[in-house]
Amino acid sequence: MRKIIIVDDEPMITNTLATLIELMLDYAVYTFNSPSDVLNSSIVKNEHIDLIISDFIMPGMNGLELLSAIKTMQPHIITILLTGYSDKESAIRSINDLGLYYYLEKPWDNNELIKIIQNGIEKTELETALHQKITVIEKKNQEISRLYELLRRDFNREMDNVLELVLSLSNVIEAKDHYTDGHTRRVADLAIALAKRLNLSEPQIHNIEIGAIIHDIGKVATPEVILNKPGRLTYEEFEVMKEHSESGANIIMPISTLKDCVPIVRSHHEKLDGSGYPYGLKGDAIGIETRIVAISDIFDALYSDRPYRRALSFEEVKAILDHDADNGKLDLTIIKTLYDLYHEGAIDAIYRDA
Repeated sequence: MRKIIIVDDEPMITNTLATLIELMLDYAVYTFNSPSDVLNSSIVKNEHIDLIISDFIMPGMNGLELLSAIKTMQPHIITILLTGYSDKESAIRSINDLGLYYYLEKPWDNNELIKIIQNGIEKTELETALHQKITVIEKKNQEISRLYELLRRDFNREMDNVLELVLSLSNVIEAKDHYTDGHTRRVADLAIALAKRLNLSEPQIHNIEIGAIIHDIGKVATPEVILNKPGRLTYEEFEVMKEHSESGANIIMPISTLKDCVPIVRSHHEKLDGSGYPYGLKGDAIGIETRIVAISDIFDALYSDRPYRRALSFEEVKAILDHDADNGKLDLTIIKTLYDLYHEGAIDAIYRDA
């Protein structure tokens, strides 16, 4: 059963909220009228608590201080702050400073509070947004305008072959995900260079190029608040982000000319030891084309600037790739080939021309 803590120095408020939540959600609710009682409680120390609702102004310790202390004891707890209008500015700042999930002004609406609790625990709003995103994108005039502008800039004629279709799909991603702009082309160029050095056939190289360009197409179904978040993703946000590989495969599957690229799009986050996603494939279940695109994708993610950190140096990237190869996650032959290309200057040429 889900467990919730309510803290307010007014017993009437804690009793009212507890009755409402137990009636509407059938959760176990624990009430406290003093911050110190919460911190000294065996419930907080010994049991997993899903969510805490705290008043802002309380004697001895305010709500933000209490929630910060609770976070050190229960890092994954969902925090909701009850505030008066005058405390609104402090509550807004705490969203980033504390990782506050939500703040609610008094007097609150009971239905709204119940919905916030449900969303906080189940993250259902993200799942709903995920399934509706493609339809929403098609209806959003602003995003369609951006897509048309990218198409006008990149193409001087209508698409009449598979490569043009692939590039247009890539532009859909770039129009939505700021990080992806340039990423797919660099990944494709890296993957092509690796495939040629490994003497793969022309059809394989063709599939690798197309698969690399559209490997992130599933991100059109990922909420923008997650795609363009400036900091690191929460566990729940990352779980939503991970669905982009399966979503991408589903998008291109009906296009017969792209059928050989489906494994690349679906499995570019799989690892040889089975620790990847979405299916935990192992070893030979991951084809050479997919392995090449996967390593190219990882290299570019590390060697390029990200919203939350600078680009890593080659030596820093090499240390990470070596660790994963030594632990059986990545193909060592491909990684050694990538290093050869780097020392020959081929990789820096790709980034210089990007």
